Amino acid sequence: MVSQPKWSALATAVGPAARHQVALAPYTSMRVGGPADLLVVVESAKELARAVRLARQHSAPWRVLGAGCNVLVSDGGLRGLVIINRAASVVLENREMEAESGAKLAAVAERSVNGGLGGLTWAAGLPGTVGGAVVGNAGAYGGDVADVLRSAVVLEPDGEVRERPQSWFEFRYRGSKLKGVSGIEGQRPQTDGRESSAPSGADWVILKAILELDMGDAIALRAEADEIIERRRTSHPPGPTMGSTFKNPPGDHAGRLIEQAGLKGHRIGGAQISEQHANFFINVGGATAHDVRGLIQHAQMEVARKLGVRLELEVELLGRQETA
Repeated sequence: MVSQPKWSALATAVGPAARHQVALAPYTSMRVGGPADLLVVVESAKELARAVRLARQHSAPWRVLGAGCNVLVSDGGLRGLVIINRAASVVLENREMEAESGAKLAAVAERSVNGGLGGLTWAAGLPGTVGGAVVGNAGAYGGDVADVLRSAVVLEPDGEVRERPQSWFEFRYRGSKLKGVSGIEGQRPQTDGRESSAPSGADWVILKAILELDMGDAIALRAEADEIIERRRTSHPPGPTMGSTFKNPPGDHAGRLIEQAGLKGHRIGGAQISEQHANFFINVGGATAHDVRGLIQHAQMEVARKLGVRLELEVELLGRQETA
C-alpha cells in the first residue's frame, strides 16, 4: 500500500475530486473488485494527463480504467491512484473522427453510422472505450481498430504528449505494443507491488484516437449495424460479465472448446460459465474476484486436460490475484 504521507500528498495535489478507499466493483463490468487507495474521475484528455503526471511526480502506483471491461480487479483492490476515464469528446469532420480515449466505442460506432461512414459497424453495441480498444486492438466480425486508426495522441513515459501513427502500435490479434501481461488502456501494471524502473507498454496513456473512415451508404450501414447489434443480443449473455474471457486459439473458438470440455454452466461461488456462450463468465450474484479466478483456472485446466489446448486469457488480471 502507498505510504500514508505519499498518499495524503497525492490526494491534496489531485484536489477535492479525489476520494479515498473507493470500491472498484461498480466501475467494472463484472461488478467485482476491492478498493482503490485513491480514486478520481476525469472528464477530459487534459484532466487525464494531469492525473497521471501527478501520480508519477509522487512516485505512486496508478491505473487508468475506462468502462472496466476485459479486466478482473482483485478482491484486494488496487494500490495508489485509480483514474476513471470519462474523457468522451468526439469530433467528426469529413471522414476523420477524433475521439477522446474515454468515449464509449459503441457510441463512436453509432455516430459514424449515422454520418454515413463505414469502418466501425463491427463495433456496434460493443462495450468498452476507445482507449482500451486501441491498446487491445479490439475487433469483431472481420474488423478491428487497426483497420481504421490513423494515429493516436499519447502521453509518454517522459511526460510529453505525442501523436503516434498507426504503425507505431505494432498491432496484432487483440493486442499491441502497449498491451502487456497486466496492463490495460495504457496504464502501469500493478500485480504484486513491485515496479520496474524501465518503461513498459503500460507506461503510455492513450489520450485521443484519430480514426479514418470510409464514405458509405447510410441505409446499408444502418442495416449492417442493426444486424450486428442483434447478433450480439442473441449470442452474448446479459448481466455482469468481463466480455470474452479467453482469446480464440488459431483456427478454433475458445467458447467451443470450453463447451466441448463439458463446462457450460459450471459455477464457483457467484461466478458461472454462461449457458449461452461458454467464453463468457457471469456474475450471477455475489461473485468475488477469487471466484472468477478459480473458474478461469478450472476452465484452463480442463480444456488442457481433455483437449490438449492451453487457453490464453483475453482479460487482464489487475492487482494481487489470490490463488484459487
